[in-house]
Amino acid sequence: MDEPVPTPHAEAPPSGDWLQDRNDLVVRHLPLVRLIAARLYRTRWSSAVGFDEYVQLGSVGLVEAASRFDPARGAEFSTFATWRISGAILTGLVNSTEQHQQAASRRRMVESRVDLLMGPAEVDATDSVEAALKRIAEAAVGLAVGFMLDGTGMYSDGEGADPVDGYASLATRQARRRLRATVDTLPEQERRVIRDHYLAQQPFNEIAEAMGLSKGRISQIHSRAIERLREALRRDPSTFEA
Repeated sequence: MDEPVPTPHAEAPPSGDWLQDRNDLVVRHLPLVRLIAARLYRTRWSSAVGFDEYVQLGSVGLVEAASRFDPARGAEFSTFATWRISGAILTGLVNSTEQHQQAASRRRMVESRVDLLMGPAEVDATDSVEAALKRIAEAAVGLAVGFMLDGTGMYSDGEGADPVDGYASLATRQARRRLRATVDTLPEQERRVIRDHYLAQQPFNEIAEAMGLSKGRISQIHSRAIERLREALRRDPSTFEA
């Protein structure tokens, strides 16, 4: 069902108070935001973004237009604002869609990682408690390796780190460097699997295809690599402290 299409109010002469004029422009042209949002929403290419988000993005463009508008240039505000509102919505949609895609991609990556680390969902009745705990511990270390290596927000080396938490950020960067150095000491096949998956963000099935091996074989190589990294953790716990 289409959203109702409102009609913007007519232009009003400036009062001489810049701030009041700007606020008046925004209030009077909110219907224009919904008009443009409704038209763009009908041509949407992603179901991940709702109509309200279109309106929010357009409202940001309207405020920006009101701040930048110069009536001395002779243009009508509604014309000027239309381009700003449309641009803000389209730019926001691109960014939002990319974020949704990245989040979905990362979620699939982590899910495949858990599947590979934990093995078959069915528990072998002959497994001992120790064997089950070992598999769980291996999965936990594997996920920790992933968080440390694959640049998630929690372990990002981003420039915008909170200066108040600078010590923790420095410790995290140092831990990541130590872990990467440890990865570099792994045997060639193990190093390639770890680097391709955690650093290059390749799914395990693609790594298997590239290496000409079965996914089961990649799972074995990956497990050995994780075991070596876990041994490194035991020898130097500071590697994973952050």
